[in-house]
Amino acid sequence: MLLLLGLYLGLPLLSKSQEEARSWDDASEQIALRVPRQLRLLQRLKAKPLMTEFSVKSTIISRYAFTTVSCRMLNRASEDQDVEFQMQIPEAAFITNFTMLIGNKVYQSEITEKEKQSRNRIKEKRNKTTDDTEDQDGMLFKASLVIPSKDKAAFLLSYEELLQRRLGKYEHTISLRPQQLVGRLTVEVNILERSGISALEVLPLHNSRKKGSGRAEGDVGPPPSTVINQNETFAKVIFKPTVVQQAKIAQNGILGDLIIRYDVKREQSIGDIQVLNGYFVHYFAPKDLPPLPKNVVFVLDISASMVGAKLQQTREALVTILNDLRPQDHFNIIGFSNRIKVWKDHLLPVTPENIRNGKLYIYHLSPTGGTDINGALQTAIKLLNSYVAQNDIEDRSVSLIIFLTDGKPTFGETNTLKILRNTKEAAGGQICIFTVGIGNDVDFKLLEKLSLENCGLTRRVHEEEKAGAQLIGFYDEIRTPLLSDIRIDYPPDVVEHATKTLFPNYFNGSEIVIAGKMVDRKFDQLHVEVTASNSKKFVILKKDIPVDSQKLGNDVTVTPGPASDGREDPNHIERLWSYLTVKELLNSWVQSSSEKEKEQLREKAQALALNYHFLTPFTSMKLKKPRLHTDGLQDVHGMSAATGPETVLQSLRGADLQPEPALKKPSSPRIKVTKTSVDGDPHFVVDFPLSNLTVCFNIDGEPGDILRLVSDHLYSGVTVNAELIGAPAPPNGHKKQRTYFQTITILINRPERSYLEITPKRVILDGGDRLVLPCNQSVVVGSRGLEVSVSANANVTVTIQGTIAFVILIHLYKKPAPFQRNHLGFYIANSNGLSNNCHGLLGQFLNQDAKLIEAPTVDGKNISNQPFPQTEGMPEAILKVKGRRVPVVWKQRKIYNGQEQIDCWFDRDNAAKLIDGVYKDYLASHPFDTENTLGLSISRRAETNSLHEENV
Repeated sequence: MLLLLGLYLGLPLLSKSQEEARSWDDASEQIALRVPRQLRLLQRLKAKPLMTEFSVKSTIISRYAFTTVSCRMLNRASEDQDVEFQMQIPEAAFITNFTMLIGNKVYQSEITEKEKQSRNRIKEKRNKTTDDTEDQDGMLFKASLVIPSKDKAAFLLSYEELLQRRLGKYEHTISLRPQQLVGRLTVEVNILERSGISALEVLPLHNSRKKGSGRAEGDVGPPPSTVINQNETFAKVIFKPTVVQQAKIAQNGILGDLIIRYDVKREQSIGDIQVLNGYFVHYFAPKDLPPLPKNVVFVLDISASMVGAKLQQTREALVTILNDLRPQDHFNIIGFSNRIKVWKDHLLPVTPENIRNGKLYIYHLSPTGGTDINGALQTAIKLLNSYVAQNDIEDRSVSLIIFLTDGKPTFGETNTLKILRNTKEAAGGQICIFTVGIGNDVDFKLLEKLSLENCGLTRRVHEEEKAGAQLIGFYDEIRTPLLSDIRIDYPPDVVEHATKTLFPNYFNGSEIVIAGKMVDRKFDQLHVEVTASNSKKFVILKKDIPVDSQKLGNDVTVTPGPASDGREDPNHIERLWSYLTVKELLNSWVQSSSEKEKEQLREKAQALALNYHFLTPFTSMKLKKPRLHTDGLQDVHGMSAATGPETVLQSLRGADLQPEPALKKPSSPRIKVTKTSVDGDPHFVVDFPLSNLTVCFNIDGEPGDILRLVSDHLYSGVTVNAELIGAPAPPNGHKKQRTYFQTITILINRPERSYLEITPKRVILDGGDRLVLPCNQSVVVGSRGLEVSVSANANVTVTIQGTIAFVILIHLYKKPAPFQRNHLGFYIANSNGLSNNCHGLLGQFLNQDAKLIEAPTVDGKNISNQPFPQTEGMPEAILKVKGRRVPVVWKQRKIYNGQEQIDCWFDRDNAAKLIDGVYKDYLASHPFDTENTLGLSISRRAETNSLHEENV
């Protein structure tokens, strides 16, 4: 994505056709005079302003890079001259400052709210992809002004970015395109990594796509005049070519990109965690894990516009990728134009024969017709969903779509909003879509949103670049998934504002980064817990990180302490946290389809960007009125993004910036008491309202077991898992131990992926923004069809889309006996939104009915249709549930904290004949497990048997 930043000054101002004359001492505007064509030709023949110095200084602290570019210009002519300063910055970077020095006047920028265009502001507009402005993915900053005769000017530009880890390396790129040979050209990069630097390398200058620039073919190693100094934790790279050395590289001054790559040493499996002045950052990049199997569909655009080198290079790249698939992977291939051509009607395993046939199919695809993007994606998603649904996959696997196109939708559904909605609904959060846009005519915004909304990535490949090599490089980043369903937790009483903590996949060579703000700086340690799935295993990592003086290396030590005034050095971890937070808000804004939500996200991102001086799509950059400056440029040089004393928390609690989900006024909701529940030891109760029967049973589980109570992930998108804790049995009891529910996890997949983790002390709600609610305070939280109501120390009510409601009862003991534990009870208040295929220990009974077919007799009378007797100890009866005959006895049981007593038919055999399958079938492998090992076959078989018995 290219962004053209043009600077237009009120004092002085560059006219669009270089027609205005300006006075440096008089701020009033003069009438523009048209210059004859012959005179304009003479002006172009005159010597252009000379660039006397071009320097770039980057300081990278723990992967977060501060970069400042300074440039000095001299007008040697006898008249005023126009000059343009250009600098390409990385696409992921935020500009934080721009300063100009013209003569003895300094023009300092400020970040303001985005407003209508005015004369003294930096305007943003899309690049027209012309030859003189187009370059590799990034943003092009341009500043234009008039330098008076025989005078000097200087520019200072600062930007910040978090380096991304790809293929096991961090990459820092500096654009060197001063447009002319420079007397003093210097690049200095300082890298400080507390955990240690490994595999540092400086690449040859990267070829620009412009003619007559970049390194010569065959160049290897660092560019000439590069000096590298390095110890264990600190490295300095200096590139300082002479004019002669520059001329050997490119006489037009367009040298290319200086690229520095490195990695860091990793010893802790839980990752690298750093804490500084109330903020922390967590880098998580595990290695040496077995890869997860992939289910991948390659979707290739074969419309008429792909004819020639583009399609040929793409074919060759796909052949290379097919050779790289692992034996445990499954794959398929789709070619699409205005017709969808599917290689096979199902995914195939990776075998030599299948790979060979797949290559032949790719080479037989010929370009023709239009571009049906929607149809191709829908077909690919159906293939993956069908494969996952029809195969009992023992190993956990990752489903991917790799989608390549060079155009816009021209056939079938062409409305981009409908394509996005259709894709998101069909994928259901279970399929990640990785997109590659080839050429200049591609709808890159559509591809970007497709990937962003479906846990993928996107890449742009320009016309002049080799599409095949770019595609192989992109695939290499995602070829080895190591973990899925990653979740990282921090103590809610220590961390209050963390960035994204849920990640669908982790690919080898990449990195997960979380940053957060802490509640209090007075603590000794930070507890970190990582849960994830790897192949057949569920991974849990826990560690307490000591928080004391943080040694950054190279004899630099900082200690957590109270904030000082705004003149303190910038806290790189605080700025990293704000950078990530703004990025996530911008991504959420792109994904949102609600105007109201978009406005809320815009306000939040804007407020945070203003506080930390980030130039974003929601902020603008203005130049302040000039002030006299008699010293050198170094006074305005440096990290100009230092923040004031206001904390991030104060910004987030501003009037226009409330954290999502929006907090409503606390209330005391009335809870509807429902019989269908599980509470206590645990005791299960199932209500059958049609037959006016209630059935109850117990489950004797083991501490640590995670029971699947409701399983409807494939239909309504809801799963409820509950984890057991143990306690000693009471004296003279018949049980060896007691078990209670300590944690209840509710997973919601529609309309947005989110989860709730409820314990007796707190509720964690994570739907993109993580929110921690204490259970000792009443509050109601609502967001995207999900409402959570906490009644202090009593219950938590969860309502989903208004059609599903669960009540979690909180049991607290002031002075618990040895056999008592604080625990939870689970009650289903509304199940209308759950499907007929719902399963789980409770869910399987929601759409069923029961019938008492053999009632006990008392004094020779059958009491099946009579009121319940008033004493227990009745003879055994037979209950028919889901086609099975279940022996039961009559019993009374208290529910809802003893507030209601119910009559029920009790299954004394731990529900052995009552439930589908056996107890082990209902054990989840981890709290976020949404798999239903029983599937639908048992339910369908039971219904068939029931109909058969009724007929008999």
